[in-house]
Amino acid sequence: MFIRIAAMVAIASTVSFSAFAKRSAPKVTEPAYCNYDAFKKLERGNNVPNIKRVHVFQVGQLTLAGLAVGQSQATFVRTLAEQYSKYKGSEKSCVWYYNDGNDEAAEMFNQRYVSNPIFKSEKVADEFDSVLKNIFSKDETSMLSCAQDHKFIAMGCDGQRHRGPSVFAMLLSYSGCSPESATNIANKVWGTNFVSTKTRTAIARKGWEIGNADPAGRAALQKIMTTPAVK
Repeated sequence: MFIRIAAMVAIASTVSFSAFAKRSAPKVTEPAYCNYDAFKKLERGNNVPNIKRVHVFQVGQLTLAGLAVGQSQATFVRTLAEQYSKYKGSEKSCVWYYNDGNDEAAEMFNQRYVSNPIFKSEKVADEFDSVLKNIFSKDETSMLSCAQDHKFIAMGCDGQRHRGPSVFAMLLSYSGCSPESATNIANKVWGTNFVSTKTRTAIARKGWEIGNADPAGRAALQKIMTTPAVK
């Protein structure tokens, strides 16, 4: 009888502790722009021709663009960037290109090749992590440095259907959006285009993990993205 009572007390204590742990676990508060409806309201027009599948957002002080870099005329993509700032040659207009189908774009912009995630399992996220983990804040020209120095970041693959939207979600997650919220934004803006939501979320989660490991970088980028733009 004593053993049975002791076991019941132990079980009750475990359940009670688990319930307390759930109640006291810290909640992650996402920035307001992580909500799709709020993010969509931040979209601004683009007045530069010959740029395909482009969406430009004013997220706080940051102008953030996703576009079909490889299928657009590279000189016009550079013109888009130059509307917002002046860049050193090594910064390559603060534009990132994730494919290799356009030699001019590969030369003019920050090229990082990753595999097309279409029809791939979540394991492809490991490749995105390995290839791209330093572009957020560690490279000499990083997305953080471009946000700080120029308040501008642009990115995309060839058609802005598979790789580009996935890395866009990575950046949002790096900045503090949950992988699910970041994926939802990328999917609704550019469509899934047969990239499974699980795969794109796994890629976005790598951005989340990179941000967790770099709290100072995340905080700096998030501050830029939540501080109102100067009119």
